[in-house]
Amino acid sequence: MLVRLEIKDIAVISHAVFEPETGLNVITGETGAGKSLLIDAIGLILGDKASKLLIRNGSDEAYVEAVFDIGDGIDDELADILESSGLSCDDGQLIISRRITRDGKSIARINGRTVILALLREVGSFLVDIHGQQDTQRIFNEKYHVDILDSFGGQEMTGLLSSYRELLDQYKAIILEIRNLSASPESLSKRREYLELAITEIEEAGFVEGEEERLIEQKHKNDRRSKSLAALTDILNTFDSEDERGRSTLSGMRNALDEAERIKDSDPEYSDIAQEMEAVYYRAEAVADKIRKIIENDGYDAQAASDVVERLGLLYDLKSKYGDTVSKINEFASMASEEIKGMADVSTRLIRLKKDRFVFEAKLKDAANALSDKRHLTAEIMSARITEELRELEIPSAVFKVEFCQRSKERYFTSYGTEDIRFMFSANPGEPARPLSSIVSGGEASRIMLAVKTILSEADKMPTMIFDEIDTGVSGESAQAVAKKIREISLSSQVISITHMPQVASLSDHHILISKEVKGERTFAHIKELSLEEYNRRVAYVSQDNFLFDMSVRENIRL
Repeated sequence: MLVRLEIKDIAVISHAVFEPETGLNVITGETGAGKSLLIDAIGLILGDKASKLLIRNGSDEAYVEAVFDIGDGIDDELADILESSGLSCDDGQLIISRRITRDGKSIARINGRTVILALLREVGSFLVDIHGQQDTQRIFNEKYHVDILDSFGGQEMTGLLSSYRELLDQYKAIILEIRNLSASPESLSKRREYLELAITEIEEAGFVEGEEERLIEQKHKNDRRSKSLAALTDILNTFDSEDERGRSTLSGMRNALDEAERIKDSDPEYSDIAQEMEAVYYRAEAVADKIRKIIENDGYDAQAASDVVERLGLLYDLKSKYGDTVSKINEFASMASEEIKGMADVSTRLIRLKKDRFVFEAKLKDAANALSDKRHLTAEIMSARITEELRELEIPSAVFKVEFCQRSKERYFTSYGTEDIRFMFSANPGEPARPLSSIVSGGEASRIMLAVKTILSEADKMPTMIFDEIDTGVSGESAQAVAKKIREISLSSQVISITHMPQVASLSDHHILISKEVKGERTFAHIKELSLEEYNRRVAYVSQDNFLFDMSVRENIRL
């Protein structure tokens, strides 16, 4: 779970530390106080896109650091990810940080080690689940329904889906090869010609592993030497270049020295000028000779440097055609050779591929049927559970169902199986269940989402769940039911809830107030955990805007 969040220089937050506890952590504050910035900060920790607009005015960078306690029952998959990425957490803690600079750079670290955002998102998906009003709307988008159902199905569903997709990839590869081999002779001839040309081009180039790095390093050395020699040549030209009278800088200095000698002979008072002039001339002559010898003996090979540039250009050309690394380019040549060999007896190959197609299609149907059977069984259980949750959330006549529709042959196999899935819902008795996507009530939307998240939290075992004003549009007895449900979730997961509802605030184990103040011409946000006395005053204050909430029943609705 999240045990500490430190925020520096994000918008109105100059510096703040948030230390949530187990159970229900409620965050309240006036509109504009900075509650959403807390979600933005956690989002950065989870790998969200960083914007330099978040950086506080007058600061060069923003910084967020989160400490997670994962010591008790770390997820096996998360443990594998951390181990394969070389990230140790022997003390049971993960420290994740993110730094954003004005020039748009973003640096992410896990336990002090710099990581890419993809890894940050992968790790973060095991640590925190954020639900806001926008996430509520995802439930009404039918393309996400199969993901929600599969999440409820747990590891068994994940295994069935993985097996199905593995067979689907093999099946698609067979179909593609059949299509290529069944093409017209002209197409096959062009394909063979292309492959032979590619093989010749790659083999003649003869690039080997590590050569690109060596070429780049040599180019940098050549560029540095070329610039140095050009600069030395410019210096030498300064000494040797002649003016309109045919005198070079050195010869002019020689003449100046001769004049100084003549003055000294006639007037000894100027002997020190002659001596200094002599030192300057011979020193300049020595420097010019030294530079001349360096240029003459350097041995810089301009043609060799040009060859390096040309070979790099050839490599970049091959990379644009056949692969983004030397190994992938050479692998393309090997695969092209194998494909050409396979063209030698197209008819025999096609016969074998078509047999393989029927074999894999049968296996794929079996895998799809197994996946479908599991989904139908899971849908019945999930529908019953969600319907039960909705009744507890003051929708007593709720009916929730999962509808399955078999796809047509034209698009039978997809990455999700052979059926389209959508959620159906009815809130009123006698009304048929309709697609969930047609429901527009904000209060119903929030409660349906909460019902889904309640049952998914049991399956996902997410250590920390964040609800960002998901209770919008809910009031009265429904609000009390929503509050109890959030409280119920907090018994098995750490919950952080940003709310304006006194019903939710009254059930908190820890109440955090976010406020802001203006000092001079700057705005500062503050995060503070309230004492019991402050907590009681705050809940009473929040309740002033909700006359349906009776403070006397607060203790009665606590679980």
